Amino acid sequence: MKKIFSAAVFITLILCFMAVIADTPLFSQSTDAHAGCDHAKAAPAVDPHAGHDHAKETPAADPHAGHDHAAEEACSTDPHAGHDHSAHADAGKMPVEELFKQECEHKIKTIDCDECRYELGAVKITDQTKAMLKTQKLAQEQRQEEITFRGELEYDNQLFRTVASVVPGIIASITVRSGDSVEQGQVLAVIESPELSHLALDLRKLVAELELAQKKLAREELLHEKKVGAMQTVQEARAARDLAAIEIKCSKERLAMYGLSEKDINAITAGRSESTQKGQLKIVSPMQGRVIKVHANIGSAVGEQQAIFDIVNIGKLRAIGQIKESDISTVITELKKGDIKGFITTQAFPDMLYPVKAVSADAGLRTTTRTLGIQLTVNNSDELLRPGMFIEGSLQIGRDQQKPVLPASALLEDEDELFVFIKYNDSLYLRRDVTLESRQGDTIVIGSGINEGAEVVTEGGFLLKSDILRGKMGAGCAH
Repeated sequence: MKKIFSAAVFITLILCFMAVIADTPLFSQSTDAHAGCDHAKAAPAVDPHAGHDHAKETPAADPHAGHDHAAEEACSTDPHAGHDHSAHADAGKMPVEELFKQECEHKIKTIDCDECRYELGAVKITDQTKAMLKTQKLAQEQRQEEITFRGELEYDNQLFRTVASVVPGIIASITVRSGDSVEQGQVLAVIESPELSHLALDLRKLVAELELAQKKLAREELLHEKKVGAMQTVQEARAARDLAAIEIKCSKERLAMYGLSEKDINAITAGRSESTQKGQLKIVSPMQGRVIKVHANIGSAVGEQQAIFDIVNIGKLRAIGQIKESDISTVITELKKGDIKGFITTQAFPDMLYPVKAVSADAGLRTTTRTLGIQLTVNNSDELLRPGMFIEGSLQIGRDQQKPVLPASALLEDEDELFVFIKYNDSLYLRRDVTLESRQGDTIVIGSGINEGAEVVTEGGFLLKSDILRGKMGAGCAH
């Protein structure tokens, strides 16, 4: 009975298993982890934005929605976006009548626009600014043709001296320093020299021997007169006296070669110069000038002909000016007629004009620069100029000619462009780019850019310049 029951149960289980396999929906539910779940109800848990109207929330997702980013970027990177600046790049060279035809981005004449006027190099001034300006009309003056050059100041080697010791010894004292001004004959140092001491003592000895020889000669002559002494003895005494005199003369000449003056030598001869007899030699300046170098110190041992001081007179200097190869023919031709006059300026004293003369030309060109050196003499009586300074200048060639000139204070510069301001009317001033023909100290010769009679700002131009350059400092049109 139990076996029949077990078989019935087993058959029932088999039938159920087969029924499950045959029923597809039942299979799908058994293989899906979410079988039996209502996904429609669970959707909010899966999607946090379920039920939101995202179309209404678009502004929150894009804060710049609706903005024209291209226009905004142009505004942020260029305050004059849409403005054609190239039209005003050469405003300083543009004819004045053309300036007044230009229109700005505000659809008005640029010259009338307070925000854009500066782009034309135009400045509208107030009465307060006008009071700080000075003007001068461009006029013709007599000027010679000029050849410009650059160069460097040097010592005049004819006015340069090296002071050396003529005897070996030890420097006992030095009374000057580098840069000091000295007079001719001024004591610069004292040297103690055993050799000098020996020479001084030898001179004193020879002086004593001469005195003795003269006394001996006088006695022999007296004896000869009295018929007591022989003539030969007189002649020998005379020869001894003459020899002593010759030795004294040679001794004095040696002392003179050592730099001792006639007064010092006479003092040794008379026995009054104790310092020289002790070997103390005074080193004196051979000329008026300045000490430019001291080669030794107190206590230093110096040899014969060893340099101790360098002294130069800078009241007159030399300069080497380099002229261009294209100017060589003109300058050489003029030099054959005589010295060429000119002038120089320096960076140290830009407002001072120093006259010069070109006296000769170098034998060859500098191959690296293709320039020819011109030797110039420079009067420097006030001693403001110093060798080593760089110079600029010009040589005046030929006859006088009419040239348009202005004070150098009128000239302004911006990125290698030279310009001036001219007065258009009482309240409007315009920038005009110019070229220079030459510069002569505090005077400039205009080559081109403005016409004769133009009223040019000569003082206060920097005030106008600061206004037209404000665009470089961030000024621009408002957006």
